[in-house]
Amino acid sequence: MSKRYLNTTFDSKQFLAQYWQKEPVLLSKFIPGFSDLLAPEELAGLACEELVESRLIIEAQPRQWQLRHGPFDDSDFTQLPESNWTLLVQAVDQWVEDVADLKTLFNFLPSWRIDDIMISFAAQGGSVGPHYDYYDVFLVQGQGERSWKIGDRCDSDAKLVPGEDLSLLQNFKATTEFNLTAGDALYVPPRFPHWGIAKSDSLCYSVGFRAPSMAEMIEGFSDFIIKGQDPAQRYEDSDSQIELGSAEIKPEMLDSSYRQLTERLAQQQNFAGWFGCYVSQPKYPELIQPLDDKLSAEDFSALLSSGLQLMKNPSSRFAFMESAEKDCVLLFADGAMVNFSIKQLSNIAAFCEAPTIVPGTSSELLADREMAELLRRLLNQGSLLPSS
Repeated sequence: MSKRYLNTTFDSKQFLAQYWQKEPVLLSKFIPGFSDLLAPEELAGLACEELVESRLIIEAQPRQWQLRHGPFDDSDFTQLPESNWTLLVQAVDQWVEDVADLKTLFNFLPSWRIDDIMISFAAQGGSVGPHYDYYDVFLVQGQGERSWKIGDRCDSDAKLVPGEDLSLLQNFKATTEFNLTAGDALYVPPRFPHWGIAKSDSLCYSVGFRAPSMAEMIEGFSDFIIKGQDPAQRYEDSDSQIELGSAEIKPEMLDSSYRQLTERLAQQQNFAGWFGCYVSQPKYPELIQPLDDKLSAEDFSALLSSGLQLMKNPSSRFAFMESAEKDCVLLFADGAMVNFSIKQLSNIAAFCEAPTIVPGTSSELLADREMAELLRRLLNQGSLLPSS
């Protein structure tokens, strides 16, 4: 059963106004009484799985780190030194429900912004070196104690250590330092350099937020536009009176093509639809598998009548957008978009917020024929799963 975290001491409005994407802050006792959601041995077990993304970082000599990629064998861990190494396992929320439940602590932010929850186990002295990210991150401390040094915000041209696979900063200067114990969290905005060092064997839950780059958005949106273009539409000379024949490209000859190009790019409604599909794309689409035997409407109705409960696939992403221009609501599910009448806004919002669909408590969703059909399609494609 999903666990809904609730922090009554955290003031999300103050946090958003004062710190979000502005400056780092220590959130002391962000999860009061927090206890780890898995043991270090279980984390190591995940790192041995073929489908799980994992890394080992060993500081063989002071400020010299070695990077190894998983999957690992048990023998890889028995051969490690007693200190100065870190195991990082990506997207543990995809595999452990209790870890996925941590995301409910961040309901004051759009759920589609969350990328994943990475968990790191660091032996005493373990670290991944000084670095910065292009996204927001909350570092929630589990067992043990970890020290975090923070520097001033970097420019994108900050010098990196040459020859390193870890993108470590060559010149790191700490301006403040925080010590975290179980339940504490450190928020680090984009491009603030940070360096965590384990003061004892410790676990850290890193909640990272998606931040597509401008280059990614230009590439993705332009690819989307290209798919809808008529191949018959091509360059034409802007003015037939211009004398042709030389090698010169006269700027005025480009006016018509440039205008057509900018008109296609300046389509905010199309960009909004593309963006919703882009940010709802699953991190690991291979973990979303359709049913072998698709359920008909009659089969689905019978299962609901028998008390079937549905849960969202941990790998799936959902978001919605109200479109005033088209007087509709857009649902984004695993990179696809579906239009609904604006009268379905409350139902779509309720579906996107609900971790599970339970007959009785979700009666309004299930009673609506259009929504019930949506749930059937999502179950058939693997975006929803039967709840145990």
